[in-house]
Amino acid sequence: MNNEVLNSWKEIAAYLGRGVRTVQRWERELNLPVRRPRGKDRSAVIALKPDIDQWLHHVPQRALTQQVPAHSHENLHINTEQLLKRSHEILQRSNQLQTTVKNTLALTIKLRTQQAERIRQNAARQRAQQVLPTRTLGLTPENPKPAVSESDLAIIPEKNTFAAS
Repeated sequence: MNNEVLNSWKEIAAYLGRGVRTVQRWERELNLPVRRPRGKDRSAVIALKPDIDQWLHHVPQRALTQQVPAHSHENLHINTEQLLKRSHEILQRSNQLQTTVKNTLALTIKLRTQQAERIRQNAARQRAQQVLPTRTLGLTPENPKPAVSESDLAIIPEKNTFAAS
């Protein structure tokens, strides 16, 4: 009786002259008679040769030989066309996105350049404003003391002495 028992998917597939996945598909779709000692869906399998032989005689032969239904070629063609169409749409969106990114980058560079120029101009103005009062007072690096004397400063009132008329 032991030579009548097939103890794995590999042995069952070899007995039927098919691949393991094909035999597993036949179990799902065509009720190939396999037994699972543990009773779980994904546990080890065994099969008896007489059960498989009997199953082979009763299962429609067309089900065993028909690999791909005729209408699936049409479905494959339709699916391929849909995938191509979607691929073209994705490519077009990708190109649009690339253009948007390039334009955004160019605008960012332009704005940063303008900002840097404004900062340089403001810094130059501030330096000029700092230099301007020292020139009006006659201050120079060679003559750090003001050209204005204390007597000249005496004519400037300390408080607002102007009265409203």
